[in-house]
Amino acid sequence: MIDCAYCERPLLCDGCGTPFVPSSPEEYQALSWRDTPIRCPGCGMLLVCRWCKSPYDGRDGQPEGEDGDPTS
Repeated sequence: MIDCAYCERPLLCDGCGTPFVPSSPEEYQALSWRDTPIRCPGCGMLLVCRWCKSPYDGRDGQPEGEDGDPTS
């Protein structure tokens, strides 16, 4: 099982409780790439940590409009 990159607790899907286990080395590496969304293997929804509610959505963690992009 993989730990959440944000809270360091076991990475469980907030939606269905499935532990996240990467199916390939590429999927494991994608956890480190903030621009790659990760989906839960159990329910297919965007992976969100059950404990800290951090989404693995491919965003950089900044709320929209705060990244300096004038179009946000």
